[in-house]
Amino acid sequence: MAGRPNKAGLDYFELDCHMEEKVRLIQAEFGLKGFAIVVKLYQKIYGEFGYYCEWNEDSLLLFMSENGVSSRDERNLIDEIVAACIRRDIFSKRLLDEFGILTSSGVQKRYLNATSKREKVELKKEYLLINEPINAKNVVVNSISGVRNSVSDIGNEQNKVEKSKGEKRRVKESRGKSAAKAAQPTASQVIDERAFPEELDAAVREWVKYKIEKRQAYKETGLRNFLSQVENKAKAYGPAPVVDLIKYSMSQNWQGVIWDRLAEGKHGANPKTGGGGPGMSASADGNGTIWPVVGGVDWSKV
Repeated sequence: MAGRPNKAGLDYFELDCHMEEKVRLIQAEFGLKGFAIVVKLYQKIYGEFGYYCEWNEDSLLLFMSENGVSSRDERNLIDEIVAACIRRDIFSKRLLDEFGILTSSGVQKRYLNATSKREKVELKKEYLLINEPINAKNVVVNSISGVRNSVSDIGNEQNKVEKSKGEKRRVKESRGKSAAKAAQPTASQVIDERAFPEELDAAVREWVKYKIEKRQAYKETGLRNFLSQVENKAKAYGPAPVVDLIKYSMSQNWQGVIWDRLAEGKHGANPKTGGGGPGMSASADGNGTIWPVVGGVDWSKV
């Protein structure tokens, strides 16, 4: 009767009361949802293989299902948060690109500390970001090619070869998917390309966050068009009126920014009339298109 396989994952892991700065920056950028996603990713890593987890299209779908996430906007948010974690070196970019896994040197150190009393701990050499723990008697370091590095074990070679082929195939698939994701910049990176004044930059980021919360997140092309409008209006009217108008648009729960109000000098003031002339107000439809309200008729709803 075959023996039970060695347990890889952990039943629990330590979570510091005072998180390191790069994790706090994720929360600063994405709010509590960003922090929650990072913790959930740590749970996935420590709970599965202990020191890494696979991250590809299938992994993302399971992660969404297990955490009650279903909408496209929430999926995009997870992608943005993972990309930000890679950018801030919370997880290794090299190992995600090469092997389609999420891990870090800190994760690996904490895993070895947590498993120091286990009879046997197996690690993959190619996945390690720390020096091989040659002094740890319970640690066995293997290569994903099937060649044993730290101990000699010639049994069951056929199974090892088949496992290696399957793993290489998954690595190749994950590498292609990871490269495609890496090619898409995050909303924050797109905004960083613009040299907006500090207050205007903050207002733009708040507007993008506001659109995500309304489940109307921008695609890359739409976001770039919006930023071009902001840039042109700031040059024409100055940054301050644009900031006021963006903030006012959010306070009124508008789906779009009515830029015509700048020409009328009605930035954040309580409007009596909108774009279209004296006595004429305006309303935005579901697509953010501005329509006049004439004679009491709201043409955005017709």
